[in-house]
Amino acid sequence: MFCPNCGKQIKDSDNFCRYCGADVRNTEIKDISENDDEYVVHRYDSDESQISKTINEYKLPDDDAEELVLYDIKKHWMALFWPVILTPVFFIYFWIIFLNTHSLFSWIIVLILLFAIIYPILRYNSDKIIITTKYAHIKLGVLNPVEIDIPLTKIDVLDVSQTTVGRMFDYGTVSFVHDSERYEYGYVQSPGELQYIIDDPARFVHEAMTE
Repeated sequence: MFCPNCGKQIKDSDNFCRYCGADVRNTEIKDISENDDEYVVHRYDSDESQISKTINEYKLPDDDAEELVLYDIKKHWMALFWPVILTPVFFIYFWIIFLNTHSLFSWIIVLILLFAIIYPILRYNSDKIIITTKYAHIKLGVLNPVEIDIPLTKIDVLDVSQTTVGRMFDYGTVSFVHDSERYEYGYVQSPGELQYIIDDPARFVHEAMTE
């Protein structure tokens, strides 16, 4: 407690102030720390505020860093929808009509059916989108495939879209323009994952490298 006469701190058991001699036996004295409200003041400088703003921001690896494969975009099974549907049609037509006619028209029908079955299967296995720590490597086509390397800093040129059926079965189409030509990569499985990469490639690389 504190002396009411001189204000100096004394013991609670003292009857007289040891500094000024004042009688404190009949005086109600309360500790100043109990009477006064206590406030805690926090001070933040500009450096700390900047750290809090940038703590969730990530950077892509340096140009001289090793390139690592992080993600391989898969094609949806719907890419094989028409081959599955047309394969029994082809065999039925071949055994019932083609073997009994051998006409030019029947040959044309057989070749069209074969193309509609084989080409999607070849594209299913040849088309690739591979995401690395530096690029999105894209390969399109079969006989003369187009191979395009898009830096992750420019991956936002990719545009992901979905039809109503695509939303139902979780697949979509990636379209982009390269050298004034427009390309489309269809039947992308789980296009939301690719959109996540496009939205923030640096964040994706950071999370993939720390898993």
